[in-house]
Amino acid sequence: MKRLLQACCLFLPLIATAAATMVIRDFEAPRHDRFYTGANKDFIGDPYDWSGVGRATSGTWATLVSDSYFISATHFHPAVGSNVTFWETNSLTDPSHTYPVTGGQQIGGTDLWVGWFGTAVDASLERYPVLDLTDPSAYLGLVQYNYGVNHRVGLNVTEGIGLETVGASTGLVWYADYNNLDTPSVGGDETFLQGGDSGGPTFNVVSGQLALIGIHWAISDEFPRTNEGELFVDSAVPAYIPDINGVLASQGQALMVIPEPSSELLLCCILALGVATTRRRSRPETP
Repeated sequence: MKRLLQACCLFLPLIATAAATMVIRDFEAPRHDRFYTGANKDFIGDPYDWSGVGRATSGTWATLVSDSYFISATHFHPAVGSNVTFWETNSLTDPSHTYPVTGGQQIGGTDLWVGWFGTAVDASLERYPVLDLTDPSAYLGLVQYNYGVNHRVGLNVTEGIGLETVGASTGLVWYADYNNLDTPSVGGDETFLQGGDSGGPTFNVVSGQLALIGIHWAISDEFPRTNEGELFVDSAVPAYIPDINGVLASQGQALMVIPEPSSELLLCCILALGVATTRRRSRPETP
């Protein structure tokens, strides 16, 4: 299966303008904007802790996975020396914490990038576990919580597993599409990524807790763009748990994993599937 994909941030114009905001099918600010300030706020993400999702001054993203380490995208990550801000709650008037990035490393040849701060972040900020399921097919049909530009949160459903090459990176991915035909249905909360969303996180909810499964990487590229029927991919974080832990180990840290460590088996199972997905489309290779 071949798809024409581009890294999400490549849709940003060459001049310094605001990134396009993540599409949500029936967008409602009180429901989908984390920092909405109106009296009728009914944020879809209110039951969960978003304090570990930070943003750099460059517009890039950082998702905390331990006391001083975060995950982002290789092609669009906070630069060393830049500042990343995390907010304790879903209100911009509540306390926030800002830290300078002191280092970072690409994970193999993938689009996953692990960065770190020179100190442990505040205890109020969430460190997200990674959902690591032995059977890769167990991820299919799980509802995703997608975080993107303007601190919007929407939903989608994992519909496929595959291997993709975009630019200089190759990695295992989760596929999700934008067609309002998901099972289970996510209705008007359905998301589609846009420019600037690269490096942002995708979560599943496990026992009432956000668990990281993906980092936004790329979107299908069809012109003229309509979004309808198109797909996006996230780097599949669980497949790279040993590699990420190899970076964290230098500071005596490690990922929190639920329900149990099994990523090497997961990686083997995905490769054994012949990088199959639940839907097949024929498209030209990435130029």
